[in-house]
Amino acid sequence: WDEDEDLKPWSEDSFLEGDKRLGSKLLNYHGLSALNTTTFPTWDSFFNELLEQPDTVLMIKTPAELGKRMYSEIDIDIEPARLCARIISVREQIAGEMTGDLKSIANMGQLIFNSYMKNTKERRDTKKKTTEGNGLGTVDDDEPKPLGFDHPSSMYMTFDPRDDAEFAPSPLRKGNFDLLYNLVTQAAVLKLLESEDGVVVGEDVVQNRASQLFLSKFYKDRLLTHFVGSQWYGKGDDFIEELMFGSPIMMSRNQDKDIDEGGEEGEEEGGIEESKISSTPPLEIEPMRIAEQVLLKRDKLALEWMEIMEAAPSEHTDIRKSQLDRLTGVAKAEPAKFVLEEDFQ
Repeated sequence: WDEDEDLKPWSEDSFLEGDKRLGSKLLNYHGLSALNTTTFPTWDSFFNELLEQPDTVLMIKTPAELGKRMYSEIDIDIEPARLCARIISVREQIAGEMTGDLKSIANMGQLIFNSYMKNTKERRDTKKKTTEGNGLGTVDDDEPKPLGFDHPSSMYMTFDPRDDAEFAPSPLRKGNFDLLYNLVTQAAVLKLLESEDGVVVGEDVVQNRASQLFLSKFYKDRLLTHFVGSQWYGKGDDFIEELMFGSPIMMSRNQDKDIDEGGEEGEEEGGIEESKISSTPPLEIEPMRIAEQVLLKRDKLALEWMEIMEAAPSEHTDIRKSQLDRLTGVAKAEPAKFVLEEDFQ
């Protein structure tokens, strides 16, 4: 991503290094790129910095103008080592859930194509039935129209716990699955854009390069609306669906210098050049085939990420050792005390 700033899913300039108020907005935030990667460049840097913080007593005081009360002052002990242990446990739980989720995502590519073909047939049957019924060729607006494909990313959003209470997801997992689904879709697109072979849709090198350029523009146009910042649920499927619905493009091989095979410098005479262009078949860019490559790459990435998630607990060994040293007094830190005045009632 360093080579092309436009392809980066976030910009480091959008974060302030000293900004620590982002946590107050996390309850209403559903999206990627929320972690300040300038302050915390690696996943474990947050925990290392947390364990260096002193034990804190947070005093909540009722403002004097509200009068004296039985609980006018409340002390809350905050121990970074114990807080670290809780966060690590949640991280391991999420990694375990995502291991199963990634296994499901790895099998969704074929399901999407099967659903797309089925819905395409239903759309044709609906159009034919409507045309024969009223003789006008108009479509009834009240009649539901099938989607491009059944969105698998919504399987947890539409899950009814009464159907199977054992596999009922928690509310937090619904959001985690959607974000994971969106992230692995974005990563698959970026992998294809970084490939030296282009988006391989056939044996024609020029066509593969042209397909890569098309995908690059398609992705840039939807970067802010589908991947960056807080988003609605299901944006990963929306991106794939919009790509599938794209119309094929026919263009001359000499239309764009970036995808032109080039010719010999000696062939510059008009008659020879026109004859060469006319005998060269036009270049066809098929968004459906590009979407297929995105899904195949995503399936492969999901399996690779699944192995990473399985190894997550073993990566916590050093953090847990530092946490244990802090709890047992091997690593000491001076205590601190903060006072927070709140309208406590």
